[in-house]
Parts: sequence; C-alpha cells; structure tokens
Amino acid sequence: MRKRSNEEKRPAHEEKRTKHERRLESDVFDRPSLMAISKLRQQGWFDTIDYPVAKGKEANIFCATNSEGHKVAVKIYRIETSNFIRMHDYIDGDPRFAGTSRKRFETLLAWTRKEYSNLKIFYEGGIAVPKPLAFLRNIVVMEFFGEGNIAFSTLDQLKSDHPQKDYDFLLTQIKKIYQLGFVHSDFSPYNIVVTDDGLKILDCAQAVLLAHPRADDFLRRDVENLVKYFRKQGADADFDRAMAYIKDGKPVRRGLEALL
Repeated sequence: MRKRSNEEKRPAHEEKRTKHERRLESDVFDRPSLMAISKLRQQGWFDTIDYPVAKGKEANIFCATNSEGHKVAVKIYRIETSNFIRMHDYIDGDPRFAGTSRKRFETLLAWTRKEYSNLKIFYEGGIAVPKPLAFLRNIVVMEFFGEGNIAFSTLDQLKSDHPQKDYDFLLTQIKKIYQLGFVHSDFSPYNIVVTDDGLKILDCAQAVLLAHPRADDFLRRDVENLVKYFRKQGADADFDRAMAYIKDGKPVRRGLEALL
C-alpha cells in the first residue's frame, strides 16, 4: 500500500474541526475517571490531554502528550452510557474474567482490562495493533496513530489504492490472530486505520478466545465483512477460500497465566 499524503490520510478539514471544537462530555470526566487520569499522569504516561479525536459506541478517544512531546492515545470508557450488557456477549466464557458480575461498573473494569490484555498479546504476537502502554479503571493508554493532534483516517473513509494487497494483508492478520488463539470479533473498515506504516487494527476489547462458544460465528462475521468490503474495491476475495486459509494450521494453546 503506497504512502498517502497527509490530506488523504485525514478526513475532511471541516469534519476534523468539528471534532476538535466538540465539548468534552461530562459522563467521560466523572470524578473517579479524573482521579484515574491524574494517577496515570503521575505515573508519567502523559502530561496533558489535548483534544478528542474520536467517539465510539462505548468510549471517547483523546490525543495526549507525554513529557517527551510524543503523542499517545487515551481511551476512556463512558461509565453511564456504555452498553455494558452487550459486553457480556464477549466476556462470558473467557476464563480470564470468570465471575465478572453484570453490574455496570464491574463490567466496564473487566472490559478495560480485557482490551489491554488482548492488545498486549496481539502486539507481542506481531499483529498490526497499537502498542498498549497502561490501563487503569476505565482508561487504556496506547500508541497514537496520527500526525500532530489529528488521528489518521479509518479505511471506511478512504478508498484503497491497492485493494488486493490490502485484502491479503488483513486476511493474514486475521489468520495470525486466530493462530494466537483469538478471534477479533469486530473486524470491519471502521476499525482499520490507514497510517504512514500501513494498515493498523483498532478496537480489540471484544476479541474472544477460540474456546468462546460463539468464536466461530464471530470469525465468520469478521471474514464476511472483509470479503464484502474488498470485493466492492475490486479485489479477488472469496469467503470459503479465506476461511480455509485462516484455519490452515493449529492455533497456539495458552495457559491462563499467559493470557493475563
């Protein structure tokens, strides 16, 4: 995939301007979250939180700056408005989080820890994901993909210049995740960001172990999303061939201690 110009990697200026001018929502910065932010700051993960760069279904993502002037991403899960009931579709059945109650706050704590744990395993396993740096309470600090305070665009906002190459790369990423013993479970153009170093995969909190009772359903959905998108882009993408390719080889068996 060729390197795109800065303008191509970013959404329209007005759209970004709107995001920058958006007021920070009060349900993100509740008192306990502010205390967690302060503690992470004291630990040296960042000095300042600069701008909001994205708002997802359950979390807001901010660009922050550390003492060396480097940018990091701070993802804060919203305590009051997150769909914590949906989260149990991906938490239940995971031995790392056995016994997690269905109370909103405890679910969000488990979800935050789950994202950090999944990112750590994926990053160390060579998957193209942001490097996880720290987590506390409902906050995850990770590598920031962007220029200045502006996050790079996701794949749904850009047309691939090399659809076959990009399809093959992402299919290989799904296979590598599978071989690590996981399914991403939310693989789509909305969760793929276009960076100077190629495509990167975001949002890994919902990734499940292969032992999860719905792991195969989630895998099929991931592959269907990938094939559907790149067929429209002109790539030679076939669902059955993709599934056979992913499942060719035995996944790694991991003890519980290796997952924490």
